[in-house]
Amino acid sequence: MSTTDLAIETTGLTKRFGRLVAVDDVALQVPAGSVYGYLGRNGAGKTTTIQMLMGMLEPTAGTMSVLGFDPFTQDVPMKRVVSYVPERVHMWDWMTVADLMAFGAGVHPNWDAAYSENLRTRLDLPVDRKLGHLSRGMQGKAALLTALASHPKLLLLDDPTMGLDALVRREFMESIVAVLQEAGTTIFFSSHILDDVERVADWIGILHEGKLVVQSPLEDLKASVKRIIATFPEAPVGLDLPGVLQQESDGRQQVIVCHECEAAVEKLRAAGATAVQVEDCSLEDIFVAYVRTVPKVPV
Repeated sequence: MSTTDLAIETTGLTKRFGRLVAVDDVALQVPAGSVYGYLGRNGAGKTTTIQMLMGMLEPTAGTMSVLGFDPFTQDVPMKRVVSYVPERVHMWDWMTVADLMAFGAGVHPNWDAAYSENLRTRLDLPVDRKLGHLSRGMQGKAALLTALASHPKLLLLDDPTMGLDALVRREFMESIVAVLQEAGTTIFFSSHILDDVERVADWIGILHEGKLVVQSPLEDLKASVKRIIATFPEAPVGLDLPGVLQQESDGRQQVIVCHECEAAVEKLRAAGATAVQVEDCSLEDIFVAYVRTVPKVPV
């Protein structure tokens, strides 16, 4: 993939806070026009990564390119075409939704007033309600409106559905994402709701203890990671299988999640397995397998 095909590219991206390494030598490659789900457990370094991409935190080491811009030396032109919604949205409590829309129209050169009103209606935001009187979920909707109304080329979202009910989550993750994809907008988002990610993402990155352990198209990832259920005449001993991410034993049965499983299947049969069943994994299954242990296989 050439550099011109990438909306985000980082090399050796690292952030330390004293002795804590929050982000460790991360090499992101986010294709332009993709919906990239950035996953990790709490404290994995997802928010720190996004804040560096927005120029809010300076990396300890490494380089970043966001739509071809350096987030620190070219932050003003970058922020004209990049929108960001943080996990915790801070609003001016005294503003109404209408005030917020008028403010956005006054400060952002690419603000689309007609589109912002369309978004307000779709998100069911009351035009005259003060932001301080809105629920957290409604404040999240208001933040989404301000992020989308300028037709950004790149949208960075840090847990965008936090606090939203299931119906609004589905509307955002399907309808709004679809609209942005039609416009060619790249979406880079973190989320704890893996079903939502699996529904809309076409690329996946998994961050574990600050390290990027997976970066792959979602379809390729699901094709390469499988669950194997192997049954033996008696409990097997000393099985050393290639590509194993997670392994559980229940007497004569072994349940294994592995990457590129062909060799493991052959070895299980050679070890005397009487039945070997290979199953697809959900994104949640794959995520859990990778973050429980650091994988020892190439990704």
